[in-house]
Amino acid sequence: MQYFGKEAVNVMLLCYIALGGAVGVKAMLSSFVGNTFDHLDKENVIDVKISLIGFELEATKYDLICVVISSCQMLAYYFFKNWVFNNVMALIFCINALQTMFIGNFKNGFMLLTLLFFYDIFFVFGTDVMLTVAKGIDAPIKLMFPKDFSGEKPQYSILGLGDIVIPGIFVSLCLRFDFLKSINIKYMEGLLKKEAAGEDVSTMKYLFKLAQDCSKSYFIAVNIGYLIAIVCTVVVMIVFEHG
Repeated sequence: MQYFGKEAVNVMLLCYIALGGAVGVKAMLSSFVGNTFDHLDKENVIDVKISLIGFELEATKYDLICVVISSCQMLAYYFFKNWVFNNVMALIFCINALQTMFIGNFKNGFMLLTLLFFYDIFFVFGTDVMLTVAKGIDAPIKLMFPKDFSGEKPQYSILGLGDIVIPGIFVSLCLRFDFLKSINIKYMEGLLKKEAAGEDVSTMKYLFKLAQDCSKSYFIAVNIGYLIAIVCTVVVMIVFEHG
């Protein structure tokens, strides 16, 4: 920002997010339409490799379609500066991050969340660093919620994407744990042996049904905890008029 100015940095960030958002758009489309567009995702229409600098770029027709969708969304945000366009792209980033990021075990998750708890207290409530960055960068790096349209410039409450993604990957860890602890290993081994012998059984059908029907006690408990934490945060923001 010191050398190029705030506007130039914001434009560079928006271009970067438009390209990066294509990955999230592709994941979202695949979640809704399944393998409908798989025929567009088989052959690369762009395949550039520069061995000297280790640069490699590959893209299929499906990738290019997702880039166009992401870029249109980003252009709409750039020209209209509407909080809805901001939130759509921010949510796509969140969902893609939750699909691709994993914590190895509960100990790592507990340590991460504990350290970030104190980090947030200092940088959000102790200083204005986080708010200055969040408000200074005009890009979908946070969720925006309108709270006052009476003034010349609308006022928004903001929620950083990290406050969704970091607890979210811990929530997903709990859901995976609920699923894994419900698997009957011996029964599954039997299914795999029958499947390998050519019998008409499906291990994946068993896993899908188990994922839907298994007890989700850890998942429910951590969601209740997350809800209580969000409520406490909102109360603190209202009381101290900060955030």
